Amino acid sequence: MSERRAGASGNGNSLRHAFQTVIVLVALIYLPAIAIVIVTTKTAGPDLFDLTPLVSRSDQYWMLAWPELQRSRHTLHTGSISSGAMIRALGYMMEGPQPVRDGERVQGFVLLPDAGSLWHPAHRFGDEMIDVRLSVGNEVQFAERSLVWVWGTLQMLPGDPSGHQPLYVLENARSEPASGADIGKSFR
Repeated sequence: MSERRAGASGNGNSLRHAFQTVIVLVALIYLPAIAIVIVTTKTAGPDLFDLTPLVSRSDQYWMLAWPELQRSRHTLHTGSISSGAMIRALGYMMEGPQPVRDGERVQGFVLLPDAGSLWHPAHRFGDEMIDVRLSVGNEVQFAERSLVWVWGTLQMLPGDPSGHQPLYVLENARSEPASGADIGKSFR
């Protein structure tokens, strides 16, 4: 009878060991995936592309709704915004063709409606990028993927809407940091 008890307790230990092994394997598989999701959501800002400004003008500037910049293959769909318009835009500061380090003083940057994330870079389509050229004396400290307001004169450039070169330039611009609260205050 003691042999039966020893065999039963040996089976119990085997089952417990197998269960612990399964738990460890499941944790090893799912914990990295959960960590990736957390890091991605913490590093990605809200996509501004589909937001509509609450007002069409702010001072003498047109408030930019990003879809107004989209071009079809044959026409430019800009609604009330055209070349030479004074605009105010909310977007994410990104480097242009030249690499820039965070903290470096810059005279310009590229503005995008989406910051992307650590794992998924922001989409760069020509008609969804603005080359911001700050006016003399208005250098800013570069901070990749930071939310900023920009003001200036919009110029349209020819080119491929799906290409990697900005089709818009914001000249004589100025910029200031923005916060997530600015999104709710200015857009719906």
